Formats: sequence, structure tokens, C-alpha cells
Amino acid sequence: MPLNRAALMCLAAVMTAGCGGPADEPSAVEPSALETTSQAAYPEYDPEIHCQVWGRYVDCGPGRPTMYSYYSDTYGYYIERFVCGNDRPVCPYY
Repeated sequence: MPLNRAALMCLAAVMTAGCGGPADEPSAVEPSALETTSQAAYPEYDPEIHCQVWGRYVDCGPGRPTMYSYYSDTYGYYIERFVCGNDRPVCPYY
């Protein structure tokens, strides 16, 4: 019985050793491409669709979620005007 357990442990070790990929393989993605992708996640401030808010979070009211705002060095915190729904524009209130 102990021999079977030892054989199973060795087999398990051999099988799991092949699960990892090659270590320290250089990435094909350039750092500038990553920066562009992360910057694209935040839309540029457009006064037609965005408005500036005081902080990182905007409370949409009772029974509605709290929304996150975007941040830029130029405009500070901003959020889409109708992020809380068409019946509750954010901008007149902030």
C-alpha cells in the first residue's frame, strides 16, 4: 500500500510540474501600448456629456447605486451627466 501512495505522489508531482508556462518570458506588448490602453479607459472631459463633481463618488439617491467619477489633472473629478438615469441628471446638483 505505501508503494502505491508514493507512486501516486510522484505521478501527481510530475503532472503538476508541467502546468506552469515558461518563466520570465519577455512580453510582446510595448509599455507605451499599455499606457494608451489605461488612458483610454477614462474618457476625455467633454462639457456636453460630462460635468465636474466634488469627489470620487456620486450618490444617485435612495434606492440607487453610488457611482464612481473619473479624474484628470486638468478638470479634477467629472462624471457623465446622466449616469444616474435620464430622470436624474447629476450636473445641476453638483
